[in-house]
Amino acid sequence: MKKICFVTTVSITIKSFLIDFSKYLTEKGDYDVTFICDTDETLFRYCTDKIHYIPVPMTRGVSFDGLKVIAQLKKIFKEQNFDIIQYSTPNASLYASIAAKQAGCKNRLYCQWGIRYMGFDGGIKRALFKFLEKQVCDHSSIIECESNSLYDFSVEEGLYPREKASVVLHGSACGVNLQRYDLSQREAWRKELREAYNISDDACVFGYVGRITQDKGINELLSAFRQITDPNTYLMLIGTLDNEGTLDADLLAWAQEAPNVIFVDWTDKVQQYYCAMDVFASLSYREGFGLVIIEAAAMQLPAIVTNVPGQKDTITDGQEGVLVTVKDVNDVVKAMKFYIDNPEKRAQMGITARRSVEEKFDQTTLFEALMKNRDELI
Repeated sequence: MKKICFVTTVSITIKSFLIDFSKYLTEKGDYDVTFICDTDETLFRYCTDKIHYIPVPMTRGVSFDGLKVIAQLKKIFKEQNFDIIQYSTPNASLYASIAAKQAGCKNRLYCQWGIRYMGFDGGIKRALFKFLEKQVCDHSSIIECESNSLYDFSVEEGLYPREKASVVLHGSACGVNLQRYDLSQREAWRKELREAYNISDDACVFGYVGRITQDKGINELLSAFRQITDPNTYLMLIGTLDNEGTLDADLLAWAQEAPNVIFVDWTDKVQQYYCAMDVFASLSYREGFGLVIIEAAAMQLPAIVTNVPGQKDTITDGQEGVLVTVKDVNDVVKAMKFYIDNPEKRAQMGITARRSVEEKFDQTTLFEALMKNRDELI
């Protein structure tokens, strides 16, 4: 049995990116998998004789529990003697990279699924988080980047030498399960949800899925949509408010009262909600890749995407979507008007987007390549 340990700060990362891959490793390969993250009793439901969960209390954001967490992780790593310790998300990566090196683990794999300081404008805060990112990279024996542009950015920033890292296939942490994103259900799901929200079939619906917070570009998205005067145009936001104080209070209040802005709580049927949309918008300030963009593309949605490293790898400008300058509201307004005024072009770009996902981001193909990569490491 080959033993691999996945460490993240909180459980949502495991549930979103690692559950399916873990099942693949245990079913298709000779792997024993252990999850480590902050305490979440619901993770035990995923456990089998080959999948285990060890809770270690840790929190997101600035925290003072680092030394305690490192000590706990080091003890676990020594006891378990993992062949690979894989980590992602900022706090968990810092703690696990240090603990794994102290424990003598040969294969310390940092999955670089984003760089937190990328969205910072400068100053002490950016310098501090760049230093912490560099520490993670230095303590890791190998780095797997989620996208080619993130890889190039990291090398240019001096976070690591080019030969220390790689991108598997076309990137992405977990690809798209094309059976779950079943295109044959698209029209039925679209009809059902549009009727539920009283949206006509000829309306143009822009959509977003994720945390509703500043660094996801929500202020720019709301500001741009506020300038769209076409009454047959809608904005659907799926997700929960996060760090609400970072959002423009006036914009948020307007959006919550606007009849053409629809807020939807988090749902486990997101693939169905994509079908109610016509264009997906992701205006994030920083991303490792942009999984929601290719998920939306799997349901034939073209996109509006900010040109930040990582996220810009999800589309080719003018083919599967439109690239816009980060934090540039005018660029977003132009992109929205383009899609509203060109419904045939919009539909064709959606078809191209689905084809791109099939060719580049099929989950089974990616998992096969990721497992081969882990086999070679061991």
